[in-house]
Amino acid sequence: MMLSRVADHQYWMSRQIERAENLARLVRISEEMLLDDETLGRGSAQEYWTPVLQATAMEESFKSLYPQPRQGDAARFITSDLRNTDSIISCIRQARENARSVRDKISEEMWTEINALNMLVTSPEGIDLLEVAPQAFYEKIISSSLLFDGITEATLTRDEGWNFLQLGRLLERADMTSRFLDIWSQSTSQDAAEESLKWGAVLRACGAHAGYRKAYGGEITIEKVVDLLLFSNEFPRSIRHCLRRADEVLHDISGTPTGGYSNQCEKLTGALLARLSFSGPTEVMAKGLHYYIDDLQKHLNSASQAVFESFVLLPSEVGRHFTRHNRPESMSDWQREQQQQQQQ
Repeated sequence: MMLSRVADHQYWMSRQIERAENLARLVRISEEMLLDDETLGRGSAQEYWTPVLQATAMEESFKSLYPQPRQGDAARFITSDLRNTDSIISCIRQARENARSVRDKISEEMWTEINALNMLVTSPEGIDLLEVAPQAFYEKIISSSLLFDGITEATLTRDEGWNFLQLGRLLERADMTSRFLDIWSQSTSQDAAEESLKWGAVLRACGAHAGYRKAYGGEITIEKVVDLLLFSNEFPRSIRHCLRRADEVLHDISGTPTGGYSNQCEKLTGALLARLSFSGPTEVMAKGLHYYIDDLQKHLNSASQAVFESFVLLPSEVGRHFTRHNRPESMSDWQREQQQQQQQ
């Protein structure tokens, strides 16, 4: 078993890059929708951003920092406000710091790409690009994240470090896909065209528009979007697909045969995967999409916490490396630091 702190750095490096990419996708599509006169005609820009901030668990923090928000503040808060620990630039900076901590465990090409991305988004040139051509700024983050995944695929040995990188990416992707689905889950509009526009934006944010057309044709309905993004076993950003792959990775790490479990995170992901495998859009819509997603996110958060407790907070290692007197304080600080990185 590799050192828990190394696994932790690799796990969070992958999660933070994935989070930055998904937020870039979200803000890019949101800005495009706000340029549509028909969309703006149905409400103010702030009314549009409110469900986005709620779904990404940023609303309270945004309100405390921007008590009287102006146009552009929400996008700025999600993108570049360093007071927001989950902003895109904050995530990239944290990912780069985690990569620096394990430079000897990742390939030189991986380090070069993540360092170059961090240098771009924190440079005067990057700030100017965000102001002048925000779509190009978000595209650069998305393409860099995809390139980082490709470089990782092509250059990293398939060892435990690889598994923790994959685990972080998969759990983060499942979480963010659930948040995309939650944005319009409480929409009460009766206008079919408006609903199609909103759910089409969710598909584009997930890179799923082409996959949707191939599977269901051109008409966009909430039930079919849910079927693709929540239950598909083939689409790589669907929650079920991500959890299936995460379950496989966890079993690779522990060496436990598939179908059993040796720790709490294997138990939680296996149970959640089984739940998704034996339900569908009908059950979701009967319960209510928002309530279903809210419950799903609680289980995903529990699985993320279980990863920390199973692979980072190791009681045997704690007893070996910490004295009786300083152990509780040291470990509570460590655990608090990790929990601050998880979306609530």
